[in-house]
Amino acid sequence: MQLPGLLPNLETLTGRFVLQPFSMADVVQLSAVLAHDEIWSQGYGDGEHRPTDPADLAGFIQRRYDGHAIYSVFTAGPPGYQAFVGTTGLTEIQADVERVKIGRTVLDPRVWGSRANHEVKIALMDWLFSCGAGRIECDVDPRNQRSLRSLTRFGFTIEGIRRRSSPRADGSWRDIVVLSLLVEEWPQARAQAVAALRKYATERMAA
Repeated sequence: MQLPGLLPNLETLTGRFVLQPFSMADVVQLSAVLAHDEIWSQGYGDGEHRPTDPADLAGFIQRRYDGHAIYSVFTAGPPGYQAFVGTTGLTEIQADVERVKIGRTVLDPRVWGSRANHEVKIALMDWLFSCGAGRIECDVDPRNQRSLRSLTRFGFTIEGIRRRSSPRADGSWRDIVVLSLLVEEWPQARAQAVAALRKYATERMAA
């Protein structure tokens, strides 16, 4: 597996979204997305306390994003007219065993239910598997049932629960659901995801 040193820009299948390397210029827009209560109610933040002011939030983003290959997701359009939608990216890479862990996926609740997450994931998976990835995995807080349903519909397999995985800020312990998608499974999973995306687009046009 060979991943480039710099993330390439990616365009999604329908052209609705573009993925560009995350930069500190995106922190303000990400902070606005993270202002939505719905995101935190599902276990977002790896057990940390929700930041209480802009400075805390900026520090929280820096801790979680520095050192990782993260994409910012924007609506398609010319520079200056793209709307920030959220982030997704790579949090662990083991090139010798062709393993990539994805994470830091957070999308504005205003695009929930629009197949945005699946469309973004198709672009990300296409790129990762084309680079030689053999196994793509992710961890999800069990409280985040929305994400678990989305990932399993997309084609990820729940492998199990890593019990007492890490401590929360309040002293309690988090369990983590481990999911994976293998390169051998991608052609079928991709075909199903693309079909669902096209069905959604057709229904939107007919509405």
